[in-house]
Amino acid sequence: MLIDGRAARAQETAIQAADAPSLPTPENRPLAIDFRGDPVLALSEAKADPDTFRTIVLAALEESPVDRAARARETAARARVNEARSGYLPAIDVGVSAFKTLERNFSDDPFNLVERSRPRERVDFTFSVAQPLVDFGRTDGQVRSAAALLRAAGYERQARTGEVAGDMVITWTQVFGYQALVRLIEGFVAAQDGLDEAVEIRIDRGVSAEGDRVRVESLRSQGLVQLAQARRQLASAEARFEQLSGFAPPDRLLRPPLLTDLRYTREYAVFAAENVPAVLRAEAVADARKQEAKAAEAGKFPELSARADHGRYGILERDRNDFDTRATLNLNWRILGGGVWSRARAADAEAEAADAEADSIREEARRDAEIAWSDVQAIEDQVAALEEAYKAARQSRDIVVTRFGALRGSLFDVADAQNAYLSAASAYIRALTELDQARYVLLLRTGRLLDVLEIEEEEVPL
Repeated sequence: MLIDGRAARAQETAIQAADAPSLPTPENRPLAIDFRGDPVLALSEAKADPDTFRTIVLAALEESPVDRAARARETAARARVNEARSGYLPAIDVGVSAFKTLERNFSDDPFNLVERSRPRERVDFTFSVAQPLVDFGRTDGQVRSAAALLRAAGYERQARTGEVAGDMVITWTQVFGYQALVRLIEGFVAAQDGLDEAVEIRIDRGVSAEGDRVRVESLRSQGLVQLAQARRQLASAEARFEQLSGFAPPDRLLRPPLLTDLRYTREYAVFAAENVPAVLRAEAVADARKQEAKAAEAGKFPELSARADHGRYGILERDRNDFDTRATLNLNWRILGGGVWSRARAADAEAEAADAEADSIREEARRDAEIAWSDVQAIEDQVAALEEAYKAARQSRDIVVTRFGALRGSLFDVADAQNAYLSAASAYIRALTELDQARYVLLLRTGRLLDVLEIEEEEVPL
């Protein structure tokens, strides 16, 4: 069910940061900065509580229309299995027929003897049992095909569940990243007020020209443009978050936790991708088409069945005990017509196409897993490099701002240093977001996402 307001408020402490990240102010000793307290770098360790994170993802799954649709298709597939299995059972028919002659007139001609002897009204009862005896595997093929389609429906439900969970996690990372970016840019815009004061001092002392005021306004305007863009992206991500989870995200959402160790090889990722639900579904569909082809092939051969019919006539008439019971053995073999041979050829072709499609989906899953694994490795290296770049950009900014306050350097140097620092901080935050997304995409591509989220999926019916 969706998380109600009180539950959501109770969970905010587990998924919300205590302090909002902000842009660090310049320090007087740039080369001696203690980066352990840097609010931007601290984002890498600011992670939500795992249990609360799982609860929110599960809430998104429980109310997802995609999951409900997949379960309905699985129910329909299970009903078709029972329908196919009914081919093993006898068919029993019960009938009651009644007639009443409204008007008739027959002459005494001897040829009308039968017509004249018929009663004017009568009620009859019939009972029949028909049992297939030999169909050369037609029913077996239909049952196995329906069972394979039931497995396919179960795997499809697992695949759709994984996609919804992945969508929730991706949206979570987007909200985290855009919230951090908005606060970062807000700090950048606010920092221009201090730059205004420094410029006025320099103008009063004749170090800077009055045109530097325009340059400061230009910096502020650039920051406001970036802030508006980030806020628009944040609003979209927060709306998606609320749609999926049922409640609005807190103002300082933490990073999604890393629920498992992803230190496995490329070969393992590729191997695991061969058993993801999408691949297993395609294989089950291919198996169903093969069984359908066998059933169609059996249609070329005769069918042997037995039938017993019992009828009682005039059951409402007193002192009448007219009945007959017949046993029939039928051998039906359609030699020509009905498209039996063409149907068998078409079923063989469809089975071959389904098998080829399963191979294609398997190769695509292997390729996607390999790409996801490579993305994680590359982005981890990128985050490490961007962390060093961020530290250098912050020190460079602080050096330039310190020199500017000491009436040395120009406003252009400050503008370049601030822009470089903002770009480095933004790139670092975006890289953190991309890393979280890549890690969970890798879990999805290797079929481990539902396991690490501890989502208890129903077993796929066999």
